[in-house]
Amino acid sequence: MRLILVLIVLLFFSGTVLAQRFSFIQYNTSKGLPQSQVNTIAQDDAGYLWIGTYGGLARFDGENFKNFGRNNGLLNNRITKLQFINGVLYIGHPQGISIKKNDNSFTSIPYSDPNILEDVSGFAEIDSTLYIGTNGAGLFVLNAKKNTLEHIKGSPLRIRSLTKVNEKIYLATRTGLYSFDGEKSQLIDHSNDISFSGVTQYNGRLLATSFNRTFYNVDLTKGKISPLIEDHYFLFRNVIVDHNGSKWINSRNGILVLKETDTLTITEELGLPSNDIDVIFEDAENNIWIGTNGKGLIRFTDEIFTYYNSSSGYPSDIIIAMEIDSYNNKWISTIDQGVFKVNPQGKIEKIDFITSPVWQIASDKDLVLFASNYGLISYNYKKFSSFYIEEDNLPSNRIRGIHSIDDSTFLISTTEGGILFDKAKNKTINAFHPLNKAPNLRDFENDEKSFYAAAPSGIYKLIGDSIRRKQFDSGINCIELDDKGSLWVGTESGLFIENKGEFERFYLEKEEGLEFVNFLQKYDSIMFVGTNNGLYEINIYNHTIYRYGITAGLIDLETNLNSNFLEKNRYLWFGTASGLMKMDLSIRSSLIKNTLPKLQLTSIIVNNKELSNKRVYTLSQKNNDEKLSIKYADKNLSFKFDGIYMTNPGSLRYSYFLEGFSSEWTRATKNPNASFTNLPPGQYTFKFKVSNGNNQTFSVFKLPIEVLPPFYLTWWFFAIVGGVIIFIILTIDRARTKRLDNKNYQMRLEFQNKLSKLEQQSLNASMNRHFIFNALNSIQYYINTSDTKSANKYLSRFAKLIRKNLDSSYHEDGMVALSDEIERLKLYLDLESMRFIDRFDYAIEIEDGVETEVLKVPAMFLQPFVENSIIHGVLPLKDRKGKIEIIISDHFDHIRIEIKDNGVGIENSQTNKKEDLDNHRSQGMIIAKGRIELLQKISERSIEMIGPHQIKENNRLLNGTVVTFKIMKQYLG
Repeated sequence: MRLILVLIVLLFFSGTVLAQRFSFIQYNTSKGLPQSQVNTIAQDDAGYLWIGTYGGLARFDGENFKNFGRNNGLLNNRITKLQFINGVLYIGHPQGISIKKNDNSFTSIPYSDPNILEDVSGFAEIDSTLYIGTNGAGLFVLNAKKNTLEHIKGSPLRIRSLTKVNEKIYLATRTGLYSFDGEKSQLIDHSNDISFSGVTQYNGRLLATSFNRTFYNVDLTKGKISPLIEDHYFLFRNVIVDHNGSKWINSRNGILVLKETDTLTITEELGLPSNDIDVIFEDAENNIWIGTNGKGLIRFTDEIFTYYNSSSGYPSDIIIAMEIDSYNNKWISTIDQGVFKVNPQGKIEKIDFITSPVWQIASDKDLVLFASNYGLISYNYKKFSSFYIEEDNLPSNRIRGIHSIDDSTFLISTTEGGILFDKAKNKTINAFHPLNKAPNLRDFENDEKSFYAAAPSGIYKLIGDSIRRKQFDSGINCIELDDKGSLWVGTESGLFIENKGEFERFYLEKEEGLEFVNFLQKYDSIMFVGTNNGLYEINIYNHTIYRYGITAGLIDLETNLNSNFLEKNRYLWFGTASGLMKMDLSIRSSLIKNTLPKLQLTSIIVNNKELSNKRVYTLSQKNNDEKLSIKYADKNLSFKFDGIYMTNPGSLRYSYFLEGFSSEWTRATKNPNASFTNLPPGQYTFKFKVSNGNNQTFSVFKLPIEVLPPFYLTWWFFAIVGGVIIFIILTIDRARTKRLDNKNYQMRLEFQNKLSKLEQQSLNASMNRHFIFNALNSIQYYINTSDTKSANKYLSRFAKLIRKNLDSSYHEDGMVALSDEIERLKLYLDLESMRFIDRFDYAIEIEDGVETEVLKVPAMFLQPFVENSIIHGVLPLKDRKGKIEIIISDHFDHIRIEIKDNGVGIENSQTNKKEDLDNHRSQGMIIAKGRIELLQKISERSIEMIGPHQIKENNRLLNGTVVTFKIMKQYLG
């Protein structure tokens, strides 16, 4: 048990720390809160805080409020209790309750008795039944079927708070602590004399506050109530337990935090905007929120940042230089109130000796130096001394920088150059230093190899006695070496980092705006960068960035030039426009959390028309299978999001990507909205992500989008147009086909007539007057010589040939079986061999597999070529007997017919032939060729004639003539 004496000692001890104030972020009506009396706070699964005030309900995303009131369906605007149970927000009023729906509308349920006006003080559920506690009317139960509130008789009336443990509800009331099991209330032993103000459960036990100024522990297993703290100053209202197990007790007189090892009091004297605290709440990111009675909503930024300024006893808000000496004195320079010293006990002493602004303070053992606009000032803990240009050989009275170059010497830089200062003798010395002639050096860095000095226009690098200067176009404010030996340079135009001897611009913000760097401070593997837009933390090795702004605990975003000081490698001190900040680096990880920021889709606007809240809610759910379909005519599409990261909402950066349209994510910016115009028809996936500032954790929202095509790009329109086009094409084609058919019919008639004439001519050619005359002479010869047998044989064959020729003329298509054509050739060759006895032999060779009975060929088309071989080929031979071969062979895709002779050859024949014979030959062959061409046009039969060609042996001797016919198989039969 902690007694009041212990508490008073702790309070007194905390008050001796001079003017330390905690950082709080205050939200009031000027920032969107509906009313400044905050009674209750809750948080939903999306991460939003819900704030209940006496002027309405507010939803808070960390930066912006959206307010709800009676016009949204609330029972009234006076909110006394908020609580989420199974994802449903229940809202307590003085006259009943409201229940939030998914579309952010509300259902209100008043008390059955309109005369009951008592505040709702809590909600709890047992076996899916909701119970409501009130401060003055007892317990109620929600009848879900009738949607009414029914009073539970016998319950204690003034219920100030309630909590649920193991299917029982525990009630903190004016007349004691009660348990309720769903049927009846029972007073816990030894609690009837205590006026309880609040109760919460922790590790299976109860913690309870009372208006008796006592904080209690309740052991439920033993039924024992034990006081933990008794106090005559704090009037306890309620208690919460944070993630560390610390107990936060709110009261009318401030906040008491009971930790494992110590107790912390937070009051107005330590920066709390108001002592009158109604509620304390810890969110899912472990941030502490405080509801006040009249000062709005407050976020406690933890103990990482504390500050000192005029409101806490310092002479000025604007601190421009600081040093902590070997005696733990703080030497602080201000822009308007000179220099003062704060001793280890917190006593402030004004240094009247220094009247000019001091821009840098340096110390070493028993010596403190001050760089002012009017000379150098030293303090050896006995007296102050001044050094000027006239008496002490300073190059100038305007001191710009001080740097300890070794154990015995300082380098003093002025606007006109430098001079050395002896630490032990406390005076300037005329000794050479390579940087004596370099003016305006304001910051220095060195490692084992090199010494760096920075002036506004450039950087001097000293290696031994050799100096190299790097020109900078923008004014240099500060430099710092990291663990890798790279030099960081802070300028009026941003941050630069050395890389392989060159300085590259490093953007703190991806918008690449103006970045004025005021100081650099290395801490382990971290570089802190003070700017006019807050404090940045950069990892030296991977260059990840985290920004500290107002929401992180800074009292002002603008830091002061070279105002930083690192104490004991733990506390970072730096000046701002509103006071001196102190950052405890050992606990800064509580701000840099791995908590994933949350995204909530709040609005979809299509062509300036906003979709309903219900539709937006459906599309925003993670398990949503629906897609957003928009018409092609809807040219403009916009999405609005809330990025929810209560720890540091100002660090959030947003980017988006439309898969199927763009190829990469947009540049990350602070804008939580996305817009598209003139999207072509198609299927897309919209992706929107948020990063919490450390570039490592982010949340991604995905939504399928379909842009419907215009009617003229739809499948049914294409089908209709395609059908019309096909109909038109078919109609045109049908008309064209009809015209072509008519034309082809006419041409067929013409060709048929020509073919008939040619066939008649072929018949006539095959039975020309010479052949008939010679045949009859041959018959007469056989009769006159009484060779009746030969006469009969010749006459029989001649008659048979005449009959076959006449029969062929009656075939309608002019085609006969190949066997008939072969038989005709045999008859003709037999007659000619009898007529020209012993002048030639003939042979007809038919390859196995050639179906002569089936295959069709033009009638009488071979006879002219055989006749030509006899008359012009073999008959003119004088030295040998002639031979005619007709070879019919089967090939892959055609039948080949070759007519060969061993005569004089076509070239000799054309030279020596007689005129009448030539005319005869020419007519027969021309007619045959014409018939072949007409047959191809009429019947699409493919017959190719090759030759006639001369045949020559390998010794180049002439060996007759050959003509070849190739008849394609698909056109036979």
